[in-house]
Amino acid sequence: METTFHFSSADEISPDFIETLKAAFKKKPIAITVEEDFYIPAWQKEETLKRKEHIKNHPDSLTDFDIMMAELEQEMDNEK
Repeated sequence: METTFHFSSADEISPDFIETLKAAFKKKPIAITVEEDFYIPAWQKEETLKRKEHIKNHPDSLTDFDIMMAELEQEMDNEK
């Protein structure tokens, strides 16, 4: 059996709810999974899709992350 309870935050879980849960399941094994909602704003999705299209049309525009970080570290060292 699977039962799902949805709360907008952990603050909504009252001691009464916990006691009701304990009474309902008593000594039966249960699993509790916490799943955070991950909201991505529409503007960010649009920008990501634009970037994806740009990369598809201009693959040479990609930068290797490790190289970029090394160059950034070098620039910061030069500013000291």
